Amino acid sequence: MKKQLLRLFLLLISILYLPGNLCANPGKPNVILIMTDDQGYGDFGVTGNNLIETPAINSFAAESVSFDRFYVSPVCAPTRATLLTGRYYLRTGVTGVTGGEETMNDEEVTLAEIFKSNGYTTGCFGKWHNGANYPYDPIGQGFDEFMGFTGGIIRNYFHTRLRHQTSIVQTEGYLTDLFTDKAIDFIEANRHKPFFCYIPYNVPHTPIQVHDELFEKYLKKGLNEYDAGIYAMCESVDQNVQKLLGKVKDLNLDKNTIILFLTDNGPNGNRFNGGMKGKKAQVDEGGIRVPLWIRWTGKLRPHRVSQLADHIDILPTVLDLCSIALPDSLIIDGKSLKPLLFDPLAEWPGRPLFSYFLGKGTVRDNRFRLTVDNKNKKSLYDMIADPSQLSDIAHQDPEKTNELFLLYQTWLNDVQPEKSAFREELGHPEQPIVDLPVTSAQLHGNLKFKNQFGYAFDWAVNWKSSSDSFSWDVQVVHDGMYEFFLQYLIPPGCEGIKIEVQANRKSLIKTVEESFVPEPYPNRDQVDRGRSPEMKWENFSWGSLSLQKGAYTITVKALEIPGPQAGEFYGLRIKNRIAIDE
Repeated sequence: MKKQLLRLFLLLISILYLPGNLCANPGKPNVILIMTDDQGYGDFGVTGNNLIETPAINSFAAESVSFDRFYVSPVCAPTRATLLTGRYYLRTGVTGVTGGEETMNDEEVTLAEIFKSNGYTTGCFGKWHNGANYPYDPIGQGFDEFMGFTGGIIRNYFHTRLRHQTSIVQTEGYLTDLFTDKAIDFIEANRHKPFFCYIPYNVPHTPIQVHDELFEKYLKKGLNEYDAGIYAMCESVDQNVQKLLGKVKDLNLDKNTIILFLTDNGPNGNRFNGGMKGKKAQVDEGGIRVPLWIRWTGKLRPHRVSQLADHIDILPTVLDLCSIALPDSLIIDGKSLKPLLFDPLAEWPGRPLFSYFLGKGTVRDNRFRLTVDNKNKKSLYDMIADPSQLSDIAHQDPEKTNELFLLYQTWLNDVQPEKSAFREELGHPEQPIVDLPVTSAQLHGNLKFKNQFGYAFDWAVNWKSSSDSFSWDVQVVHDGMYEFFLQYLIPPGCEGIKIEVQANRKSLIKTVEESFVPEPYPNRDQVDRGRSPEMKWENFSWGSLSLQKGAYTITVKALEIPGPQAGEFYGLRIKNRIAIDE
């Protein structure tokens, strides 16, 4: 309800600013926000890497305001939640990258929702990773158009299946090229009215898949296969940035378009990173310091900013540049960087910046960085005298160590409100088909994941007992008839398994009469990804249940296992038959 009231308030504000109709002021600037995935600070020519070729981004950086010390979160989903809300991700319900921990609360008000309420058309093209199903997906969080994938990773970067709005579509070509083309289509279609275009590219996140000629180019430079693939994917991004910027110029939009470029965390490997300590998933400087370039042709003079800035600042900065007021009821952590964009010497009071992931945290001020491990061991570094964090001076300066640790503890207590139990929602007409993968289930008994960690596209094995089960807590938002489909692997010799799907006290029971072993998906991996291949799971109908609005626990278990095991399990698909039929 709180979010609905805020949306209504934003709409009323837009009407006050735009009397007579809901069309936006044509003088409002457009915004293009580009973010790459796992591209570190050192993965650009402009940041000192002599092996990588990124001429378009180098030129873009030279035309932009460059932030020397800009910080994000250590991993994907947290950065995205913070970027879109202006709030530290722990406030948004996001706590990790898989198993539902990546899902942002529906109550969060996003940059897209604010833009949309102020007459902008909004589009997202790429990797979402803040909620798989409505209302947590891009459509539910303020985007008019979405083409991409909602999870943290996708099987193939060539000729793959993506979501367009709420439908699954087969695509052709390479994903980086595809996302750029879809963003350009969106920009062309909306060139006569204000738009917000968010392009979260999925590379250079693994798997290593890229055009062969680029991969071979970096192998010839003497790089190992992994780094060659990473750099090749980065150059592919550069080529697409060139194409995008060229289209903006051809459409004569560059002087009325604010373009931002950043990355979501440190590098996904040990490679050149500007001499900094740390990489992806770590809270040291190299794990969370990334480039930020902001270009507004004719408005912002290119210069460098040395003051500390953070991804909590993106939302208030962009809104400030677009003359959109932040509602008083919306509490954020960031502050507008606008003064620094127009004057690098503008008065800018120092402030501590924080980061956290999986029990490890950090606080950074203008001079020092304190890191805290998951056993509360404190390390202090002088980032001016020792930018590579070679010398821990915590014992030499206990006063500063304790000062920063107190700030960190106070911050952590503030941003970690009690998290309510997450429930996927069934019955929204915007998404009549909902997938519940086993990676988001609670596993009971002796079950485990095939690839150990339960990341995207993993599945459950060691299903040998009737005491083993999978469960999901869901919320049915509309009464309806819901059909349940199981996705499983049943080896030969394990037929005759009786499986029950239960939704509270209602259940569907069926015996598996035939074995089924899915084929692996073909892929274009140029480097072995080090995990079992993703499989072509099929959907086997288990029947339908009439469910009324309310909370349910859905459970899958084997009642009878005549063979050595019940099989292997990938997940559930649930269709709202009434919504589909209508």
